[in-house]
Amino acid sequence: MKNLTPMQAAYWTGRQATGFLGNVSAHLYVEFGCGRIAVDRLEAALRATCKAHPMLRMRITDDGQQVIGEIEKSPFLEVEDLTALSPESQQIRLAEKRRLWTGRSLDLSRGEAAAFGVSLLTDTSCRLHVDTDMAAIDPPSFCLIVESLAQFYEALDSDGRKPSATYFDWLDAKAADPELAKRQAEDKAWWKTHLEEIPPAPSLPARAAGQSARSGRRAAQLSSNERKSLERSARDLRITSSALMLGLFAAVIGKATGDQRFRLNVPMFWREPYVADVGRIVGDFSNVLILGVDLAPEASLADLSQCLAGRLRDLLAHSAYPGVSVTRDLSRLHRSLQTAPIVFTAGLDLPEGDLFSERVARVFGPMIWAISEGPQVALDAQVAALDGGILINWDIRYDALPDAWIDAAFDNFVSLVKAVAADPRTLKLPAASLQAETATEVSGRSQTERMICELLGRLVPGVRQTGQGQQTIGQLGLSAEDKRELTAFLQRYIPSASIHPADIPPECSVAALAGLISKRSQGASERVAQAFLAAITPSARVTASTEPAE
Repeated sequence: MKNLTPMQAAYWTGRQATGFLGNVSAHLYVEFGCGRIAVDRLEAALRATCKAHPMLRMRITDDGQQVIGEIEKSPFLEVEDLTALSPESQQIRLAEKRRLWTGRSLDLSRGEAAAFGVSLLTDTSCRLHVDTDMAAIDPPSFCLIVESLAQFYEALDSDGRKPSATYFDWLDAKAADPELAKRQAEDKAWWKTHLEEIPPAPSLPARAAGQSARSGRRAAQLSSNERKSLERSARDLRITSSALMLGLFAAVIGKATGDQRFRLNVPMFWREPYVADVGRIVGDFSNVLILGVDLAPEASLADLSQCLAGRLRDLLAHSAYPGVSVTRDLSRLHRSLQTAPIVFTAGLDLPEGDLFSERVARVFGPMIWAISEGPQVALDAQVAALDGGILINWDIRYDALPDAWIDAAFDNFVSLVKAVAADPRTLKLPAASLQAETATEVSGRSQTERMICELLGRLVPGVRQTGQGQQTIGQLGLSAEDKRELTAFLQRYIPSASIHPADIPPECSVAALAGLISKRSQGASERVAQAFLAAITPSARVTASTEPAE
């Protein structure tokens, strides 16, 4: 039995918070697109993985202690056979499952630190689902678990990267460090003199969240050539690739919010080498750095990235005092709850190279979905080395942030990163001029948006003709019956988007709805829309539930 770390305690209490940016646990959910999987071998591999990594059965007691449950209480493999369903019905079920697992809250009081599932689709394909609670398993540990699972699947008698020590051993060794208390006291004193320098949280265009959290993601993949170009630019600036991406992200957030000074939440996962094999141990080693950003008008993007890299080094030098304690002290100073709702997480510059190994790709296929949630987090932006390139992934609380604001900020960030990769001279531009230099100009609507406008035009005369993608559903005067008719069409022909009337609130714009459909369907809506638009004629008069001509 061990005390919770400050970060674990913050996760544990945070999951019980309600109201704005509450109602969620801190967890990470990932899907892999597998080929042929032998369920019995996967079940055996999972049992071996749970034996190798005790934190998979970590339990939090009523008095807030963490204990390791009995091996019999380990997670089991949830198997769902969808082979009898049509491809369309399979996609509907997978979309529903994704929604449920995305909003899942594992019961740590019962030892539910992780969940594993497999959806059988055909004789040669399936979907692997993995969900872990961050109070027990931090993101790097998630990768260790998947690696062990793949290794045991290939060879059950392998060591499965089993460490020689456990997370509890590490906690004991850390508690016995005679220098730790001294460093913590020194760093607490340092932070006390710097608290008033911490900028406010970003001015987010937040809308009051409802009782139900609604999370989603935006993602983009950079090529290996773009990754190499960014790595060269970082080396030229004598900073890490992570610091370069942080600088570009900070510039975009500054312009998106209009703030010159604001703070970001930057997680770190440094594992003090108190025990052997610390790099193989599964647990929560996380801490957070509260990073102040100051967008000086004359500073270039390169200057900003180098400045933030230097500030991060300073914060790391004083990280013995936990970031959650810094935030608590900040709340006392201002006599109000202080948060850092925008998170930037970097998985670049990894010793292993990519996020997942070739073995994981060979056994489980590509990662096709990844999303995290966390209390008091509105946006968690991640950059990670994946498949030779860089994955840009934003996890978003859509019940708290406007879709249009998120879409514009994400598109601007991707555009800026690609611009720097294509021409490193972009880094010489003033960070303050970012919006004018990189704002995404939409020269034409997507096929999905054109189809939505066409469908809405048949329900609300005038929409199809004006094509105002930024009009909101409320402005169009769409009735409840209109919404049901529209969603019936979308559920029938783009089931993977899993659109329901609740996904179309009055403040949702036509463009945002089209973007949501495209994101959820992973681009499948573009193919459906292309066929639909090619089949209709301008004079055709149909309802939104009418089947497109073949």
